[in-house]
Amino acid sequence: MKAMKRILVAVILAAMLCTVLFSVSASAFESYDTFTYSIDLEELRSPTAYSASAVFDSAKMGLTSGKYGTLALRDAKDLVTDHESNVYIADSGNNRIVVLNKYYSVIRVIDGYTDEFGRAQTFSNPSGLFVTDPTKTANGESFIYVCDTDHGRIVIFDREYQYVRTIVKPDTSMVTEQDFKPTAIAVDIYGRIFVVSNNSYKGVIVLSGEGDFTGFIGAQKVTYSLIQMIWRRFQSREQRTRTTQSVSIAYNNITVDDDGFIYVTIEQKDKTKQLASIKSKNADYSPVKKLNSAGVEIMSRNGFADPGGKADILNAEDVSRIIDVAVGPEESWSILDVNDSRVYTYDNDGNLLFAFGDKGDQLGNGEEFVSMTYHKVTDTNGKDVYYLILLDNASVGYKLTVFTPTTYCDTIMSALRNQNEHNYSDSIRYWQDVLTKNNNFDLAYIGIGKALYNQGKYTEAMEMLKSAYETTQYSKAFSQVRREILGTWMIPILIVLIGLIVLLVKFLGYAKKKNKAVSLKVGKKTYKEELLYAFHLIFHPFDGFWDLKHEYRGSVRAGTTILGFTILAFFYQAIGRGYIFNPRETYSTIFVQILSVAVPVLLFCLGSWCLTTLFDGEGSFKDIYVAVTYSLTPLPFMVILSTILTNVLTKSEGSIVNLIVTFGYIWVALLIFFGTLVTQDYSLGKNVLITIFTIVAMAVIMFVAILFSSLVIKMVTFIVSIFQEIGYRT
Repeated sequence: MKAMKRILVAVILAAMLCTVLFSVSASAFESYDTFTYSIDLEELRSPTAYSASAVFDSAKMGLTSGKYGTLALRDAKDLVTDHESNVYIADSGNNRIVVLNKYYSVIRVIDGYTDEFGRAQTFSNPSGLFVTDPTKTANGESFIYVCDTDHGRIVIFDREYQYVRTIVKPDTSMVTEQDFKPTAIAVDIYGRIFVVSNNSYKGVIVLSGEGDFTGFIGAQKVTYSLIQMIWRRFQSREQRTRTTQSVSIAYNNITVDDDGFIYVTIEQKDKTKQLASIKSKNADYSPVKKLNSAGVEIMSRNGFADPGGKADILNAEDVSRIIDVAVGPEESWSILDVNDSRVYTYDNDGNLLFAFGDKGDQLGNGEEFVSMTYHKVTDTNGKDVYYLILLDNASVGYKLTVFTPTTYCDTIMSALRNQNEHNYSDSIRYWQDVLTKNNNFDLAYIGIGKALYNQGKYTEAMEMLKSAYETTQYSKAFSQVRREILGTWMIPILIVLIGLIVLLVKFLGYAKKKNKAVSLKVGKKTYKEELLYAFHLIFHPFDGFWDLKHEYRGSVRAGTTILGFTILAFFYQAIGRGYIFNPRETYSTIFVQILSVAVPVLLFCLGSWCLTTLFDGEGSFKDIYVAVTYSLTPLPFMVILSTILTNVLTKSEGSIVNLIVTFGYIWVALLIFFGTLVTQDYSLGKNVLITIFTIVAMAVIMFVAILFSSLVIKMVTFIVSIFQEIGYRT
């Protein structure tokens, strides 16, 4: 009966607490300054990086004029270019390859060939293409690779469009007939062939230049639900292998850059995993990956979010459906989102440069873009221009839309080029030009900051990097500034640190001496003596908590003071962290800290008090409250120390801050544990059990209190509504 009364009182007290806290929480959180990174799409589209300059349908290409037949493009699937500015289209519906010159006029149609045995051959649903650049291959050769998908082979032609050889399914049990249905292909500078098959769930198929199988790389991660994991325990190895293949996902496209790194795209079936991967910058379920020749994911993901399209810039719950990737100038690369017919372009560090495109039949929009490629053309002034060509599955027939880089895009690429070539003065000039066109472009601030850093202007670099919330480079510049300060003020800083350590030792010695003297004192202790006793208790918990209860060495007022000091310490942490550890400059009010510190403490006291009768505890609510609040003593000092250190440590040294705070939490947890043990006079095993039950009781009390307070609020609202209605009627 006594236990039930205590539980009822605890619930009522918690309900009153929650009601009061809820009443102030609205005003408290209104002043809670948070920053959510979000870029409006219009900011990325204005100024425009690429503008549509021309559209070419089958008639404009010359495909229906009669010289190359009368068939328009049908179910075209891939688009590539070569170093001579020719354009190649995999016209899958017509089982042919269409070759255009740099003016997008047809110059060749490959719809068949004669193999090495003199037999006439045709294509069946050719879906992928790749053309090697002789200036970037180890042997200076150049070939045209065609994925003859339905025939399960790769057909190779020379640059005169003459048949060279055919690569069929490798002679290995690791690749089945169903595995080898090539849909996309890429070849690196050493002639290694990387094949994406629409039926292969083991990753990218890697072949030698002669077509010999060398392995799979980049296999997709497979996860299982709890039920699947239990079921797999009862499956054979063969059954588990089949299960893995059924849940894994195959890549849908591939390309390779000049350094031999492989870009692959994948259409994730689980949008939730893709969105989570993009927000956390985890490559496991990212729609685009960068692999080395061994299949290791090496993409730099230094942007605000993972390079994955829509969720990167809109913080949306929807995700992009990525179907193609293309490597552009100055180590940039682009991905194609078929859902919105939009192109997203990133730099080598994973920063979003710009995005453009939309659904529609207007010039520059696409009804359904299915492929894209960069088209390098040398203009009359000898300047290389990188156009972007997109293949559109329009309702009127497949067509090419040619996008021309604007001055804004050229300025960005010039800044990247000078940055890559370490021409820092010129890169600053170009980045500043970018900012005059778009002052919201964070990468420009980062670029200027990097350039200033490399010029030794560390303070100026910090200011620019701070404007873009770039903490990694900011930390590097800060470390150099800190080094200069330490070099100048080393001796005074050491004197101050030694002085602080001496003062701390003197204070602890004074507290020890005072506590020893007070232990012999009879009668009521002063407020100062009660506070100083906390410094004895945290180092001697067993006899400390015993004297706290039985010798009345502590008090509610001193415990409340420690609780208040802890709240102030966390408030200081919220407003006093250095930029590196709080780049968004998020702050919170004192009310938020009261909620986050006082509520858990009071709930623990209530939960523990409710269990004292049920488990023969000897402590009153006052004893529990005093013991818990005194146990908090180390935490505010650790929090304050860690907060101060955030203003002098670099990002790589952040583990020191975490270590200090973690140590403080562990110290407090042990003190509360031993304080409960001594206060309630429990055995060690029983105290462990009671601690677990207390945590459960906290959750139950909080749930009931919230439910009760919400009902009270609804009742009050209902009564107020009735009186308002009566007032309106009368």
